Amino acid sequence: MRIMATGALLCCLSWSPPTRSAKTLRGESEQAASPGVAWNVQGSWRLDSERAALVVGDAIPPGSLLRTNASAGNHSITILLPDGQRILYECFSHKQCARGFRVPALYRRPDPFAAETLARIRVALMRRNQDGAPNAHQNARLPRDEVLAVFDPENRVRVGGLVADLPNGRYSCDVRRLVSMRSRQFYVAFEKGGPVVHLVVPGAGLYDLTIFDSLNKPRIDLFLAAVRPAQGAVVAESWRRVETLLEDWNGNYQGWPVHDLQRAYLESLFLHGASLKAQTVRGAAKELDRPDATEEPLFFPEPGVFTGKTAVTLRCNTAGAVVHYTVDSSEPLNNSPVYDAPIVVMGAELTIKAFASAPGKKDSPVVTGIFRIRQ
Repeated sequence: MRIMATGALLCCLSWSPPTRSAKTLRGESEQAASPGVAWNVQGSWRLDSERAALVVGDAIPPGSLLRTNASAGNHSITILLPDGQRILYECFSHKQCARGFRVPALYRRPDPFAAETLARIRVALMRRNQDGAPNAHQNARLPRDEVLAVFDPENRVRVGGLVADLPNGRYSCDVRRLVSMRSRQFYVAFEKGGPVVHLVVPGAGLYDLTIFDSLNKPRIDLFLAAVRPAQGAVVAESWRRVETLLEDWNGNYQGWPVHDLQRAYLESLFLHGASLKAQTVRGAAKELDRPDATEEPLFFPEPGVFTGKTAVTLRCNTAGAVVHYTVDSSEPLNNSPVYDAPIVVMGAELTIKAFASAPGKKDSPVVTGIFRIRQ
């Protein structure tokens, strides 16, 4: 992935922090001011005590409790947090769904740029939901790339990245310009004879391209943000930082949808200030007190990053409780192993999911702890 301009980000995201607090381990105000984002929502999910169903792009306060409608069918949701944690929750039966799922607290204070990046991505996702903006076309069989390109004096954009790695020769591309509520498609032919390609596009904006070789074989799925030199000087450094940030998050917590998030971020650069201000962040409602439920298991030490081999202890304060857990990111079930000894974290990362059950009480929500060993 390449950027064809330099500069620093001079504009600010118009975004208001949430007003509701979340249940946290590291301070309510810090958690509420740095929400995560709901990603790939399947089935019916909601924040505890709220009726409104969550949709892709909704803010998820760290430490909040997620529930499903517990009806038959499959439910899954991926939560992305601004400290780099990525968590998948899924359930397939009434009993499993009825437990609920506790979103992890942040294990570190997010970098302000990281929090802003996730906020921008969230706004872009909500814009798609509210305005009917088209999603970028995706061809899962093709290599994907995202490029921020700046117009040159001849009114062309210089495109590098994966395109630069193609052999020299003749190519063509189907180009779809992404515009709210509508899109325009056209055809462009070009010759590649050096390290970059020069393309002619109608103007500044977002473009989805499928690039074909001379035999009409599709080669690359490219998402292009074309900007004028003045704008390029403003956003180029920010785009570099976003690429680095997402690579770091994905390196620490495998499975981040890097390409999709980079495309959403580029979309956010073309939003007007009024659109950004229109977005609101939902906080976590006050949770219902459930004396008939088993208390949630606790992790000792708290999840986070450690310098070497670490033994993790699970504890439940409900008398007679049994804790079931998994260490492969899957959801714990009644037949999952019963905790009876510390769990040793030795590799680069271990995700522990657990719930507690006690006689005469409902099962606790599933809690998640991600433990990383600094390499």
